[in-house]
Amino acid sequence: MSAELPARRLVLVRHGHYERVGDLGDTVWGISPRGRRQAARTGRRLARLIPTYGGKFEGIYVSPWPRAIQTAEIIAHELDEAKVRIKPYLHEIPALVPADENGNSMHPALPPSSPGERAAAVEQLERIEARFFKPSKVDSTYVIACHGNLIRYLVARTLGLPLELWMKMDIAHGSITEVRIFPGGLAALVYYNDTGHFPPELVST
Repeated sequence: MSAELPARRLVLVRHGHYERVGDLGDTVWGISPRGRRQAARTGRRLARLIPTYGGKFEGIYVSPWPRAIQTAEIIAHELDEAKVRIKPYLHEIPALVPADENGNSMHPALPPSSPGERAAAVEQLERIEARFFKPSKVDSTYVIACHGNLIRYLVARTLGLPLELWMKMDIAHGSITEVRIFPGGLAALVYYNDTGHFPPELVST
């Protein structure tokens, strides 16, 4: 693939480490001190990486859930970016779990998903793709701070794989994944789950 082709770069960042405190839920849980350290290192990594891309930096887009917003705000500070754009459709997608021929879950801990749950997930992914997964006439970069399942599903769709293969894709807090969209709409995975900006003891999943 020619380096001369203009590309839209989607830099997908999983939020930092968080702890499920009580039964407060996804709309309350925020990142831990460890997650803040991860987010700062991720932001510093992006501050070095994004200028090498050239083109236009289109900003930081983020899930409405606190752990993603807090991660994005720390990244924005490192990038000297004043604003993060909250998009409600970037929230986490529940795990999609297939059933075997006997109707038993193929996941060791989760029940099978219903057809309605899968349809809702696909609808959300299609909305994200319609907004972000389209070619640009000039080089451009978007940072999207969101969630592990959502990133895995977008990678699966980029590669033409079933969404249920998320179960075979680990993803770390604060990791960086990049997808590029080329003229004609071709989406290509550049790298996935990069944690090279962390010391080993800071990596968590």
